[in-house]
Amino acid sequence: MNIISKSVAVTFGAALLLAVSGCSVESPQEHSQRLQKAAGLKTFHIDTSKELWTATSDQTPYNNTERPIKAKLTPLPNGLQRVELSGVSLANYLRELDHDAHGGASGDTPWGRSRDAESIRMYDEISAVLDASVERPAPTDPPLRIVVDNAFVDAKSSR
Repeated sequence: MNIISKSVAVTFGAALLLAVSGCSVESPQEHSQRLQKAAGLKTFHIDTSKELWTATSDQTPYNNTERPIKAKLTPLPNGLQRVELSGVSLANYLRELDHDAHGGASGDTPWGRSRDAESIRMYDEISAVLDASVERPAPTDPPLRIVVDNAFVDAKSSR
């Protein structure tokens, strides 16, 4: 192999590596522990607007079949809706939020990084509750719950 062929091969390999690394997600360090805590819960409640739930729970066809987010939606008197998720569905939802909040490539940004504000907000709110939980709730305890209805000013940053 001559020098030109080697340099072309190295350049192609470097470009391929950059393209593949551009599809990864820069998850927070605690993400794996959060998924484990979420999966261990019986139920988790999120009281939020219909629009925010829709914006953050929309899945790709792959994730929709492989890691579905099954939710029971109940309208609340205050105009919000209660989203009831099993532990496994919460873990799947966190995966989706992580992808959209922390840099996964998407149709809108196939070579860039997705940083959806709505997903960042929801991920941070759920994470705060999971991080504060040191043991699994007793079967008689009410489900863990968050209310995501106030302004972004109060949102915690995951970075």
